[in-house]
Amino acid sequence: MLLTLPEEVRQLLHLVQHHVFMIYQDEDNEYYFLFSEGMIAEEFSIPTKTVRNQTLKAVFTHETYSMFYPNIVRAFNGESIQFEARYNERFMLVSLEPVKRDRTNTDIEEIMGSAFDITAQKKAEEELRTALEQERHLNILKSRFIYTVSHEFRTPLTGISVASELLQHYYDRMDADNRLKNIQSIRKRTDELTTLIESLLTQSSAESLSSMYKPFKVEPSIVCEEIISDFQDTFDPPTHVIEYCFEPHIPEIQWDKRLMKHIIRNLLSNAIKYSKAGTTINLQLYSFENTVILEVKDNGVGISVDDLQHIFTPFFRSYRTETIKGTGLGLSIVKEFVEMHGGTITVESKLGEGTAFKLLFPSIKVNEEKLIRKNGVLHHHHELLPA
Repeated sequence: MLLTLPEEVRQLLHLVQHHVFMIYQDEDNEYYFLFSEGMIAEEFSIPTKTVRNQTLKAVFTHETYSMFYPNIVRAFNGESIQFEARYNERFMLVSLEPVKRDRTNTDIEEIMGSAFDITAQKKAEEELRTALEQERHLNILKSRFIYTVSHEFRTPLTGISVASELLQHYYDRMDADNRLKNIQSIRKRTDELTTLIESLLTQSSAESLSSMYKPFKVEPSIVCEEIISDFQDTFDPPTHVIEYCFEPHIPEIQWDKRLMKHIIRNLLSNAIKYSKAGTTINLQLYSFENTVILEVKDNGVGISVDDLQHIFTPFFRSYRTETIKGTGLGLSIVKEFVEMHGGTITVESKLGEGTAFKLLFPSIKVNEEKLIRKNGVLHHHHELLPA
């Protein structure tokens, strides 16, 4: 005979925060709800008045029933069971206990069950796992960063030390050309250290730079040309060809020229650093609808699929480029500066075929025709004319 519950007990169980239920097996070997009470039962619309004498297969989703069924079979075989199941998008810890009415009879007539909502605990566990994985990844990046920065500092410091010792001990024996050569070596190494320190300081203060962000209405084609020309002046003689192409009538845009200079110089420096001497770096500027698009493409070593997902992470450097100078800070800074402008940056790359960065910025609509300047100093310069 199946268990019946007094109304007082049902009302008490209705106040229970978790799910309390009882299941029985009929002659057709199907499993049925005898009762189902508790706040969770009400929340998921499976109270006794709705599910009594209904099969579990009819009440549960296929996914939930698949988790319950093998455990219910074990419980009816006399085992005490505990397992995790999902009620819709919630995680529950379910316990099943066989019920024997008569000590002289070993048959299991019903099983009593309870389900506790452990969604919050599962979420906390997942967040903890994610945090631990991020911490592990951060420790790896920190170790790489310490190694990289130590190496980056050591190289110019060694050059400064050697040049200064030569000047100290052999100054009188040197002719003017050798003295100048060593002084220029010290200056060059000092510039390298200055650039490295500035990169570190920029990264550490990137958040505070957002308050210093001061955009002005500019002609993007003119700004890009000025930055490229200034950049090319640092290479004497030039090692690569920078081909700058832009559309006529590109709309005005709000740019912080100081930050844009850092963005473009970094992308061009990377393109040169990871491309063979004599190859061409393409920089294209055009607009589409209300967006100004800047693309920088090279034909260099490329980036692997595994590395692409990490290239904007501070301090990340691929093992494939460990022999090439760098701190792993540049692209993370570029991304922050692009986002300060309300823009986005994406990258496409294939190993051995090169890399393309695409930067999208919101434009300012204007009606007047734009002035586009052309300057052929040290770089090829073309307009992209509509077909």
